[in-house]
Amino acid sequence: MKRAIFPLPVFILPEGFTKLRIFEQRYLTMVKEAVQDNTGFVLCTYQHDTDLNLPEIGCLVQITDFNQDDNGQLLIDVYAEHAVSMHNAFQDKQQLRHADIEIITSPSWYVSTPINDENTLLSDTLRAVFANQPDLAGLYKDPQFDNLAWVVARWLEILPISLVKKQQLAYKSNFENLLSFLHTLINNEFTD
Repeated sequence: MKRAIFPLPVFILPEGFTKLRIFEQRYLTMVKEAVQDNTGFVLCTYQHDTDLNLPEIGCLVQITDFNQDDNGQLLIDVYAEHAVSMHNAFQDKQQLRHADIEIITSPSWYVSTPINDENTLLSDTLRAVFANQPDLAGLYKDPQFDNLAWVVARWLEILPISLVKKQQLAYKSNFENLLSFLHTLINNEFTD
């Protein structure tokens, strides 16, 4: 299936939500078509030094809400349904990127897993972050703080680390290394 592609300096994984500000005409057209046809679009990180600045993997997102900011710009909330691989990318006359996409099971570690005693701190601190960030919490009507994969994915999305590092951790690292990284970071930041 073919979808419009929206590369941004934003990192999102399946079951994640984010808010986007849309102001360029090509992306306004993309949103209009995604709503009209109920097809969604692919959100991915903007990657330098690649064809059309696209990575190999993105997320197929659906628009869940929309509004306008004080300047009249369109704000949309999107939900990441699936990770997808992208092939045969091209640009149309508006410079909007499109590609053939294929739904993939990725990241491979993204499998619902109950939180155990070893990982309670990851869940509890994420719950505290959500409590202190009403804009973030407002995007998630049904948070899954008892699901380790969901908790890890949300941490990867919000951590202030480079997009390259997030991509590596999500798609090229094994789950044990990813957990070790998060435990080190969270333990150093939230305990003492």
